[in-house]
Amino acid sequence: MGKSVLIVDDQPGIRMLLEEVIKNEGFHVLQATTGQEAIDMVKHNLPDVMFVDLKLPIKDGYTVIRELEEEGHFIPTILMSGLAEEEIGKQNFSSVETMISKPFNIQDIRELVIQYL
Repeated sequence: MGKSVLIVDDQPGIRMLLEEVIKNEGFHVLQATTGQEAIDMVKHNLPDVMFVDLKLPIKDGYTVIRELEEEGHFIPTILMSGLAEEEIGKQNFSSVETMISKPFNIQDIRELVIQYL
């Protein structure tokens, strides 16, 4: 199947945009709309990289990362947020590689995908 990226965001427009960019780079895309859906998905389809929004229904991005790390899944993760002050929390997780602010630059997304895959 090749390398895969899990996009976790409750906004369909963000998921579609990221999917287009990632697929154009030749990678497989998985999507989840809630934090719990992402956790369940990782149990069956371990992605190579994750893009995770911090503000998610059911379980937020921090909870998703914490629970996955507790289960031994240290997946390189790019956090997404519209709130710059939330970057402070990224140091608490081994999996978090970087944080990007919404709205984001498409070229930055391409570079991150290439860098982590």
